[in-house]
Amino acid sequence: MLNSWNHRTSCTAFLAFIMLVSFDSHAVIRADSIDVVAGRSLAEWSAELQSSSPVARRRAVLSVGTFGKSAVSVLTKALAHEDAVVRYWAASELGDLSEAAKSAVEPLRKMLGEKSIGVRIAAGYALCRIGRVEEGLPTLLEGLQHNERGVWNSSADFLARIGPPAKAAIPTLEAEGKRGADHIADICNEALRRIRGVDQPVPSKTSNQTQGDAAGGKANKKVAATAVFSKAFLDEDVARFSKPAEKRKQPNVLWISAEDISPSLGCYGDSYALTPRLDQFASEGMRFTRCFTHAGVCAISRSGLITGMYPVSIGSQHMRSQIELPSNVKAFPEYLRAAGYWTTNRSKTDYNFPPPKAAWDENSPQSRDWRGRAAGQPFFSVINLVTTHESQIRGKFGETLHDPAKAQLPPYIPDTPVTRRDWARYADLLTTLDQQVAAILDQLKADGLAQDTIVFFWGDHGQGLPRGKRWLYDSGTRTPLIIRWPGKLESGSVCEDLVCFLDFAPTMLRLAGVEVPSHLQGRRLAALEVGSTAISHQPTAISREYIFGHRDRMDETYDLIRSARDTRFKYIRNYAPRRTYAQNITYMNQMPTMRELRRLNAEGQLTGAPALFFRESKPVEELFDTEADPHEVVNLAERPEHAVTLKRMRAALERWQEDISDSGLIPEPLLVTPLKVP
Repeated sequence: MLNSWNHRTSCTAFLAFIMLVSFDSHAVIRADSIDVVAGRSLAEWSAELQSSSPVARRRAVLSVGTFGKSAVSVLTKALAHEDAVVRYWAASELGDLSEAAKSAVEPLRKMLGEKSIGVRIAAGYALCRIGRVEEGLPTLLEGLQHNERGVWNSSADFLARIGPPAKAAIPTLEAEGKRGADHIADICNEALRRIRGVDQPVPSKTSNQTQGDAAGGKANKKVAATAVFSKAFLDEDVARFSKPAEKRKQPNVLWISAEDISPSLGCYGDSYALTPRLDQFASEGMRFTRCFTHAGVCAISRSGLITGMYPVSIGSQHMRSQIELPSNVKAFPEYLRAAGYWTTNRSKTDYNFPPPKAAWDENSPQSRDWRGRAAGQPFFSVINLVTTHESQIRGKFGETLHDPAKAQLPPYIPDTPVTRRDWARYADLLTTLDQQVAAILDQLKADGLAQDTIVFFWGDHGQGLPRGKRWLYDSGTRTPLIIRWPGKLESGSVCEDLVCFLDFAPTMLRLAGVEVPSHLQGRRLAALEVGSTAISHQPTAISREYIFGHRDRMDETYDLIRSARDTRFKYIRNYAPRRTYAQNITYMNQMPTMRELRRLNAEGQLTGAPALFFRESKPVEELFDTEADPHEVVNLAERPEHAVTLKRMRAALERWQEDISDSGLIPEPLLVTPLKVP
């Protein structure tokens, strides 16, 4: 099955004062005077329900729901659609319409008899919301007893959305919350809070400050302290890559990755930063100004980076899930190992699937990096630094090295001593990171390998602060990328190409002279093609016009957001606009700045950009001019002068969804078998 239970301890309970205000993200009443949603009328979206494209049909049913009460008849008819995904979303959307959807009672009752538990729980939710709790609730309770994680997640989420009428579910939720695995206790607490109608959440049984491998960089529990794997794990699909495509020297490559950082470095123009060694490193190599991940959170970001595939094309888009990869999708170090590389990882994996045994010769905190290889063997070593992770910002510490009074706060963060202290702490951690990078580079030099090794420095996603991490704004997806390749890349050079994390895999394979599998969705970095005399004969017209992103379930909270960005504009499509930006995520709510935002909002003290986060609903579309508005707070989507740009960006996003068969439009409880990748 695609998902399986991944036992980890839950996060700590919310602090009581965070919850001075309850955010029921599903209680928003939608206007019924909407004429157009994302460029199409209700009639046009209704016609899309008959499209031969599954992606188009599923996008259509979610868009139809945005029209509110006027869409009831269309949604009711869709309950009989041949596509189970359309039926699920139609039922869910009708449930959100509550009393206005009473006319759909009979077809919803009929859905309770379907074979798929995923479809049944959507129908059960809708029946509960339109006043038929005695009919719908048993199916949701059945879902809570299901061993398929996606079914459990959705059932608990539906119960939270129902609120007090679901009080009969309290004993089951209390029992489930005691499991203490992963985010189970958190979502149970949120459901119990809403059902009980209280502001203060039920305390979690356990406390987890780092979410294990997700945050603390601990080795995957399935990997021994110093795990050494045999090439016997290589399968036929990988073995055919064992001979390099070209006869040339295979370069050594070192990756240094950092957690939760935006380009907040001196070499990127941040005057608040104290990062002398990284600044020097940038002067020795190439600095990329437009490097983006596809998701603003670690596991989803790393899932795409290690496979060269968008997570929404392989089913790994939900945070804190453990999927089964499609059979022909590999972690790219498997190909490098097959081609003779010594591959090591120290030590974070966190891919949303178990690290393949064939990927790494050593994968642990005790990895010997390049020192464990055979004489003359090329190496690919990854060293993950966790110093800057969000959990370290909120940790206990004394005075900051950086003066909080000089912190450069973005406009969407209120200016208070609490927020300034968090920003100063983030800057302090970057300085510590800088020193750690210096030690690694010094060791490489001491071993006589500095001139013979390509070194990548990158961050796994944006800064671990509110409206950064987890979101698709540049503050969550834009990262530093610096590459030093002595004798090949010009010192102090700058690349302004759009670069996506999916580009790392094909670039690495190309550098190693290994054939690039056709199903990879990234592109080789054109800058490295130009910079290398060894491969300069290859085509260089491989840069891109757009990069794309997605946000799906984050721990215990569902959302469905997609984005497209060119060199100037950012387009965001919110497929679940009724879900407020301010949904509760236990782990996120531990950040002092987040607690400060919630406190100020509860007291009515937020205005301007900081108040945007607490709107009752999201706009269906967002459009930002990142040159004029780098913090993305001025939405241009409804301004006539930007209509052409809006249409262009929307079309680009929809083409991409079709091209990669966006599985995020499939509800998690229906996503239970490995996807087929061409």
